[in-house]
Amino acid sequence: MSPLFATPPENHLPRMLRVKDGLKDGLGRGITYLRVSVTEQCNLACVYCKPRTGVAERRQPPAMSRNEVVQLVKVFTSLGIRKVRLTGGEPLLRRDLETIIAGISPEVEGRVHLTTNGLHLARKARALRDAGLAGVNVSLDAADAATFARLTGKNQLGKVLAGLEAARSVGLKTKLNAVVLRGWNEDQILPLTRLAQQGGFQVRFIEFMPYQGNGWGQDQFMPAAEILRTIQEGLGSELEEEPVLGLEEGPARLFRIPGSTGKVGVISTLSADFCDRCNRVRLTSQGALKACLFGNQPVDLLEPLRNHATHDDLVRLIRQALTEKLDCHPMRTGGQPTLGQGMWQVGG
Repeated sequence: MSPLFATPPENHLPRMLRVKDGLKDGLGRGITYLRVSVTEQCNLACVYCKPRTGVAERRQPPAMSRNEVVQLVKVFTSLGIRKVRLTGGEPLLRRDLETIIAGISPEVEGRVHLTTNGLHLARKARALRDAGLAGVNVSLDAADAATFARLTGKNQLGKVLAGLEAARSVGLKTKLNAVVLRGWNEDQILPLTRLAQQGGFQVRFIEFMPYQGNGWGQDQFMPAAEILRTIQEGLGSELEEEPVLGLEEGPARLFRIPGSTGKVGVISTLSADFCDRCNRVRLTSQGALKACLFGNQPVDLLEPLRNHATHDDLVRLIRQALTEKLDCHPMRTGGQPTLGQGMWQVGG
């Protein structure tokens, strides 16, 4: 392996010394899934993500070097993390992304996945696969070029579709993610379902979630149950639900599309949350651990790492943060559904 990934002796933990009982939060939920934001930068301006207040989001470069990303991931995998997803911002904007993937992949036995808007995917898909990437989730909220441009600020639907095809052609496990906003793209639910039906892949419809400054409101919120009704009415047939495979495979309820190998899923983050089974934590591009998306103060891991914290020091910080992980998001208890940071900062 490249010297770039040489880990200081005090932070090194051989595979055979990994904990056997895994990583658990204060409620006993097993934590096996880590989402890592590698940048806050993005080349789209999606209405559900970027602020609509007229105040531009901060444009900080990634705080973590590629070596630091790999070192921190190794600490998490030593505690039982089995799957890593790289997010952003737009992760393909990092020129060293393939090197990061190559450093992480052996730690999770190849279970490294990526969420991308797909604009650069066509030219990078093969290199990503060769680096050890297992799959991609491509954000695609519209199958119509005009609607896509209205949602994202750019007329680039063709590039995303080309990236989707490139990912599939090189053997990456490929899914589509679509955030649904009433008044913006509810008319795209059926066209995106048809796209999955024809291509034989999975499309997942995600409830619009409230982030800082993104204009969330009940008038734009479309619950998963209504999304499913729209699909079934449009297809003229009932959807057969698949067995739940566990949150490590994702939080979507999946349904088979009649006459196709394609599948449709819904992610009911607000209307029917899955907090009781939450198995994930997030590492921001600034090197902070966020135990819960809608709560908990981030815990800085980067400064201790740079100050030569030992592996055990970092483990203690992680375990302490997880004892404070919330049992559910505020909406369930009547609180305000707000995320104090933009999603591009937290990493999805």
